[in-house]
Amino acid sequence: MSALTFAATTVGYGPKPVVRDAIFTVGAGEFVGLVGPNGAGKSTLLRAVTGSADVISGDITLGDASALRMADRDRARVVGVVPQTPVPLFAFPARAFVEMGRNPHLSRLGSLGAADHRIVDEAMARTDTAHLAAEPVDELSGGDLQRLTLAQALAQQPRVLLLDEPTSHLDLNHALQVLDLVRSLADDGMAVLGVFHDLEIAARYADRIAIVADGRLRPPVPPVEALDASTIAEIFGVRAVVRTDPVTGTVGITPVLRDADLAGERTGETVGVVCGSGTGASFMRQLAKAGHGVFAGALNRGDVDHAVAEAIGAGRVDLPPFGEIGEADERTTREGYERSACVIVCETPFGRPNLPNLRAALGSGRPLVLIGQMAEARDFTGGQARQLWDEALSRGAERVDSESEALEALARRLGTEA
Repeated sequence: MSALTFAATTVGYGPKPVVRDAIFTVGAGEFVGLVGPNGAGKSTLLRAVTGSADVISGDITLGDASALRMADRDRARVVGVVPQTPVPLFAFPARAFVEMGRNPHLSRLGSLGAADHRIVDEAMARTDTAHLAAEPVDELSGGDLQRLTLAQALAQQPRVLLLDEPTSHLDLNHALQVLDLVRSLADDGMAVLGVFHDLEIAARYADRIAIVADGRLRPPVPPVEALDASTIAEIFGVRAVVRTDPVTGTVGITPVLRDADLAGERTGETVGVVCGSGTGASFMRQLAKAGHGVFAGALNRGDVDHAVAEAIGAGRVDLPPFGEIGEADERTTREGYERSACVIVCETPFGRPNLPNLRAALGSGRPLVLIGQMAEARDFTGGQARQLWDEALSRGAERVDSESEALEALARRLGTEA
């Protein structure tokens, strides 16, 4: 059942629209996250539910009733709000502040009864704020006040909870506590709509994510669909590696570069990189930021280096996961290295599947810079990698101990400043 519905809703302030024709629902027992650039209108959508922003066209419904035609008191019985920066107007004791959440349920001159006090006790216990009961709210830290504001919203016993950056003032422990609590509220049947700037947090807690950008809302979809690398590049201007977090099983996002870092014309020459298993990720990023094109050799999809190469637009030969480099792939790889001004061999281990990358680098005839030592811990080829390494050194390859030294060697080879 839909607890909250935006029905072709255009919202803004006065006649000026901020988000046009938003169409989505939040069901009972569902947590929907709103993400998007600053100023896109995420918070405006929340404010429109409570009447703090204008609905220019369309409708917002709470269950079967239009929120636009609800009295404020009736709406407050249904909707609880946790704003981004709560501002207490008076020096209320913290408990009195939370007790205000019961006001929509009291008669005009009514006072709290035993049931109301039990609800307030539970709300403060669940938000770990009971020890603050006597403290003046205007003297509390932003984090404590944020949790008290959530306690006040819970005291309303709402069916719909609106969150605007609910953890912006919280330390890690309390941020997790609050979001775990909100997630449990959704699991128990509450409808939750929350604004997030942290994409990974949104992906971890939300069932579906809607993106707000350029005055429009993309309908909410599961996080793995909403937050792919191409969407993050398009909406946020960031090249990122998107993966499944091995601990939480949710979407993990590692920013690599801003589009602004790649906006200018690439003035540096293309550099070949022999890498794999994440050994070239940092180095390729540094090369891209320095204005170099990159050719990353043959890499398996799913490899960290493949994801980084894809993010920065590096040339590469795409292999299936765990696939080996065939003769045609090796030939294409060698041709890519031949078009490079220099080839850097990162500290990747070599086995039979990826040895052709090293062979292609040596066969390219381009200057080579080798990082590290070809110790037994890197050579799983029965000595073939060591043989190619020694051959490269005999042909004039330069060996260095670190990526920073490799960058210096590259600058010397290309006749530029380190």
